[in-house]
Amino acid sequence: MTYASPYLAEQISIKEFGINDTAVGEESSTIHDEYKRSIEHFFLPYSRLWLDPVTRFITLKTKWGSETAALSSITEIVMHPAYQQIIGMGPVAIPLILSELKEKQGHWFWALKSITGEDPVLSDQRGRIKEMTEAWLRWGRDHGYVV
Repeated sequence: MTYASPYLAEQISIKEFGINDTAVGEESSTIHDEYKRSIEHFFLPYSRLWLDPVTRFITLKTKWGSETAALSSITEIVMHPAYQQIIGMGPVAIPLILSELKEKQGHWFWALKSITGEDPVLSDQRGRIKEMTEAWLRWGRDHGYVV
């Protein structure tokens, strides 16, 4: 179980606590890693990381992706609890979703429409993922979300 994200080592100076990066054997290395993880968790527990929208989005997106990868029903995919929680993040999720959509096409249209209350996709573009993606990215640029 992971309590804190891996990038915390950069934010918390582990060396302040007398921990160095050397270990003698595999068992020592495991103990060292767990000790380091526990210090990170003590100073920044996962529950506080959840307040960071980027961390929350990535965590939910990853869970949603892995648990819906084998599904073919769009309704089941977008009704997944993690996807619904992303929608529940509200406007703070818009730039994160658009950034994700820019990198990799996906089923983000339902979430964007739910959060924004808008739908820039024209009727003749429906079902054409590439065109729908372009429409939402254009909308994002027009509204100051996408550079």
